[in-house]
Amino acid sequence: MSYLFKGLCHIGVMTDNAEESVKFYCEKLGFRPWYAGKMGPMPLTFVEGGGLVIEFIAAGKAAPGGAVDHFAIEVLNIEEAVADLKEKGVEVGPIMAIPAFFPTGMKNVFFTGPNGEKIEFVEYAK
Repeated sequence: MSYLFKGLCHIGVMTDNAEESVKFYCEKLGFRPWYAGKMGPMPLTFVEGGGLVIEFIAAGKAAPGGAVDHFAIEVLNIEEAVADLKEKGVEVGPIMAIPAFFPTGMKNVFFTGPNGEKIEFVEYAK
């Protein structure tokens, strides 16, 4: 497996008020604003602290507040990682290339773990 895990990429948390969430994490816990963008119509806001990145998914009042939506693992070669998962019988969504997300762009893919947990692999563009 040469796609290698680099480590935890981020944890996605549903929120009905991203601004309030960012304020709490930054002012109370010492995180710092890291990135903000949109995935389609969905606003996403990221904070970082001590190498941990938390993504706030602003889903409005429909959001199950505080629910962990997914966790993301950074990999070095997403195509190889997906091929390996498929070879092992894991159903994997399509790899999405998002060139205008994060400072350099990224590729990501989602799949489901054995307990229904959503897992995301992320490869940052170089």
